[in-house]
Amino acid sequence: MPITIKHLEANIKTLPEDLYEEVNDFVDFLKTKYENKDSKDWSENLTESQKESIKKGLKDIENGKTYSHEEAKQRIKNYLLEKSK
Repeated sequence: MPITIKHLEANIKTLPEDLYEEVNDFVDFLKTKYENKDSKDWSENLTESQKESIKKGLKDIENGKTYSHEEAKQRIKNYLLEKSK
């Protein structure tokens, strides 16, 4: 039996409301996946700005401009504390 919108709607209505956002996110994921099904590689969908950011990050890694996980967490914590003042 094919699944119809009515079946989906009835099934979704049985879920707790706090899961609606997850369901919606998954629907968005499926739409994106379907729209990009002809793409050979996810990187084909990156903007030039995103590609430049990746190149900069790779260059930083090559030059040793990195932080440990603990250092990064502390820097983010300090940044957020400063912003909340």
